[in-house]
Amino acid sequence: MTGVDYTTFIKFRQRLSVQEWFKNIFNELINKLTPEIKDFNLIIDSSFVQTYSKHDEQGSEYFGYKQKNGFKLHQMIDYKTRLPVLQYTTPGARADVVWGLKLIRAAPKDWKVKGILADKAYDADELVMTARNKWKGIKVGIQVRRTSHLKVTGKPESLINRKAKEATRYLKQSFLNKRTEIERYFSRKKRVFNLGEERTRHLKNFRNNCYLTSIVEILE
Repeated sequence: MTGVDYTTFIKFRQRLSVQEWFKNIFNELINKLTPEIKDFNLIIDSSFVQTYSKHDEQGSEYFGYKQKNGFKLHQMIDYKTRLPVLQYTTPGARADVVWGLKLIRAAPKDWKVKGILADKAYDADELVMTARNKWKGIKVGIQVRRTSHLKVTGKPESLINRKAKEATRYLKQSFLNKRTEIERYFSRKKRVFNLGEERTRHLKNFRNNCYLTSIVEILE
């Protein structure tokens, strides 16, 4: 469209990458905006993106559930503003719950967090307790997974564990329904901002693409 050779853009992009421009601009924008948010309701989820070559690339992993090679974007957004407030990118087979815990630990303690939501892939006592200890009085909307029915003192162990876990969570359906906002967020990130369709390869470039789409979302 501009008449500028494609390789010129690639060279410019490489200079920005060396300077960590994408990450730094994202963090600068978020640091400016998050103090303006009075009450956070945070949502955590991940999205798998297949490699551009559809084969193994540097930093990619084979994800058995999708049966594809690719990368993962682990995202934390605010429900009301739909701002992407924190994110990590990893090879495609990394566990959601591990990186969800990293997102919670990386989030500033002074954020006024009222609630946090995630799907059953994030059902872990450590994650729930880390969130509750960091932000006192928050609602944790993470449903409990089903477990095996081993007998303990005449009662199904799964029922005992389930009741204990549910006691630490806020499982009102109207609150849990807010979690679907991040699914719409990821859908728009791919459909409108074309994440995953860039003609780039390797994890480093995927990470830059994720930051760039988030920057555009924030500016929008």
